[in-house]
Amino acid sequence: MIESFLIAWRALLRGHVLTALLVLAGLAHAFLPFIVRSDGTDVGGREMFLRAVPGSVYSVLCVALLSCACGLLARERESNRLALAVVRPVSAFTVVLGKLLALVAVAAIVLAFNSALTCARGGWKGCVHVYEPVLEPPEIAARRAMEEMLKDTNTPQEVRSAPRHTLLTILTGREIDRYDTVPASHAIQWPFASEAANAATGLVARIRFSTQFNTRAEVSGAVTFGPWSSTVSNNTQSIIELPLLRTSSANAEGPLSPFVFSNKGTSSVMLRPRCDIQVLSPADSFAMNILRASCEMLFVIAFLCAFGLFLSSALSRPVAIFTALVMLLVSEMAPAVVAQYPDALDLSFTDRMGLALSRWITFATSAWSSPQPLSDLATGTCVEWKSLLRTFAVDALAGPLVFVSAAAFLVRRRATASHD
Repeated sequence: MIESFLIAWRALLRGHVLTALLVLAGLAHAFLPFIVRSDGTDVGGREMFLRAVPGSVYSVLCVALLSCACGLLARERESNRLALAVVRPVSAFTVVLGKLLALVAVAAIVLAFNSALTCARGGWKGCVHVYEPVLEPPEIAARRAMEEMLKDTNTPQEVRSAPRHTLLTILTGREIDRYDTVPASHAIQWPFASEAANAATGLVARIRFSTQFNTRAEVSGAVTFGPWSSTVSNNTQSIIELPLLRTSSANAEGPLSPFVFSNKGTSSVMLRPRCDIQVLSPADSFAMNILRASCEMLFVIAFLCAFGLFLSSALSRPVAIFTALVMLLVSEMAPAVVAQYPDALDLSFTDRMGLALSRWITFATSAWSSPQPLSDLATGTCVEWKSLLRTFAVDALAGPLVFVSAAAFLVRRRATASHD
């Protein structure tokens, strides 16, 4: 494996891949800040910088190393060098794994350089833990709503005859966007983890209020969360971050603690509990957060490189690159298609088939594409250790192991056939 790693590493150095990526990262940090424009606020400026500069380096790194992976095995296979290597008493698995580690080493160096340049800019605030209401999964609530809908005699026949999985998908989306209405002089509560309520300092509630007709209106009310409380006086239709003050020394008991909003205004307000209510508590420094985010990026790149090596073991270099880039593009577009057309009942047969395919692609790629390290970093959200370990297990271990094993099998089979 070490010999295969060194061969691939020297090939990447001779091809100036590492040098080109480091130069690109430096140019991005030198010139993109003068091109990107923010909304005029410090928070908006930091978010735009992180999305545009480190984000562009990460995107180019994914595409570049995926393309390199698609050519590593194909080029050696076409020149018969790979066949000579694997007919020796050398495991094809270690040959492929060594090449994968060389690609990952390049990615690690570039990401470290990218992170160092970002931290050197200075002025970064620490990250926060983000807590959301502890509610039942939307799929379970949607299934219960579907059963009640089918029992209702007033339900249209078109809905009754629709496929159950289509109804469940539609109702799940509606459950995620479901509003809770708080009439004037009433209160409503949602359960949160007591871990958030028991934070020592700096607790903040992030809330977005709406009205029935989506018009701006003044909101007047009070928020209590365990030993924390605050008052609300703001316009609806905007996200507010409300600092909470500790009014009691006692900590919340039990695993859950109620987050209560009391509407003291003259009109009803609405909130989506799954989208519009969050509690923020201080985590750690920006440097630690970008370190975790860079590790998540590295794990995703390892998955992509392993997939590229798998394609490279079976296809020629141009075909492998084309296939990889098309699949990468489709996997990125599929979630947007699903979000754009959530209701399949009013679509034509062709559109329903396309929507079903997009949903399948979204489901199939969600395991490796679910991490959002760049988005978390830009919004100041802490990249949690739990998420990092899950990404490591899926993107850096399980996924690459499957693809490297499949690539090794194809390489050994082709090399044996060629040798015979």
